[in-house]
Amino acid sequence: MVNMEDCIRSISMDGELDTEPKYSVMEAAKMSNISAHTLRYYDDIGLLPFLHHEKGSKRLFSEADIQWLFLIFCLKNSDMSLADIKYYVELCLVGDETVAERAEIIQRQEDVLTQKMADLQKQMQLLHFKQDFYQEKLHNPDLKGTL
Repeated sequence: MVNMEDCIRSISMDGELDTEPKYSVMEAAKMSNISAHTLRYYDDIGLLPFLHHEKGSKRLFSEADIQWLFLIFCLKNSDMSLADIKYYVELCLVGDETVAERAEIIQRQEDVLTQKMADLQKQMQLLHFKQDFYQEKLHNPDLKGTL
């Protein structure tokens, strides 16, 4: 089983993140720009494996937990499903024997984003074409075409 320090090394540039639980859900929400409701949900479904829980189910976040949230948020924004993120987190917890599989997952998401960027570029080209057309039409009302 991987410990928090191993995870920190994988998400921080220098392997140094504070693991002391000190931020409330509201503070963590403000720091991460993720709603408190979403943070609680992510914890409930197992995406925050190292989150500290005090008596009465009060959650406390560390700097390391906040960085972990940024990773989850990045994966989510790359169109990875929560189920796939949960699987990725589970692989992280297993340890180094899952590095190859995790690398494949990240590569697949990079491929997804690469395709998405290509699609967005095509859409942008169309918008530029239409913008140029309309500018030309404004200056030359006899120009053919209406869309």
